[in-house]
Amino acid sequence: MDMTFPEFEAAVAKTDIALIPISAIEEHGPHLPLSTDSIIVTGQLTDVQQELRNRGVETIIGPLLHIGITTEKDDWSNDGTYMYPGSLTISAETFTALYLDLIKSLRKNGLRKFFLYSGHYGPRHLKVVAQIAEQASNTVDDAKVYALIHSESVERFGLSSNPYVLPVDRGRNFKLLSELLGHGSEMPTSTHADGTETSEVLYRQPNAVRAEFEKLPESPSSRFFAAYVEGDRDKNPDGMGGFPFSRASAAAGKEIADFRARSIADIIVTALSGNLQG
Repeated sequence: MDMTFPEFEAAVAKTDIALIPISAIEEHGPHLPLSTDSIIVTGQLTDVQQELRNRGVETIIGPLLHIGITTEKDDWSNDGTYMYPGSLTISAETFTALYLDLIKSLRKNGLRKFFLYSGHYGPRHLKVVAQIAEQASNTVDDAKVYALIHSESVERFGLSSNPYVLPVDRGRNFKLLSELLGHGSEMPTSTHADGTETSEVLYRQPNAVRAEFEKLPESPSSRFFAAYVEGDRDKNPDGMGGFPFSRASAAAGKEIADFRARSIADIIVTALSGNLQG
């Protein structure tokens, strides 16, 4: 958080709403940094904050803790992206405790309504984010906590039964991504270290993208998921999976970011006008 403590005190006097970025440190192919999810999520929530301000809603962006869950079978299984060098993980118990304590601390500082948004889309990771929202809402005094999760992931991972999950309508928007980036031999169902995330980092922090990314080979989602689920790095040595790179650009990244900022702001405004009233 970049505010001084008097600035924070003044901000809390104007709002009790916090946007909480959640991330992971993990491989993102040979051309993007391990901090890719952190770069994207902090930028995205900054855009959301401005979009909400334009609609008369003030918010505070909470601190980014940078680490999440990158395994899939269990806490320390050698699968997901954890099997690649540089990928880090923590247990679901530690992850939950970390964010519960963060929310408790922010609640003590005067914030009451919390919207969690993750730049990492791993199934186990998002399921725990949903659980954190529910547990915090039920245990942190007078706190209302919601997980903002793209509607495609809510459906795919069976999260719709959690009342503290707010689906961001078409947040992944594979149709838009296909129009911007095209697609290769198969229609992608993932966006990991691909043309999508490359475009987002080109928009947010262009110097972080390694040169000649356009020459990277196609990495279809099917291959990415085969390695991801089975824990077999040989099935996908480059760690990428999703849309092609040939049309990746900062302009595409901005269009993706603008769409998501509007979609995320829409669901927050809807929640504030209804479920979180009072």
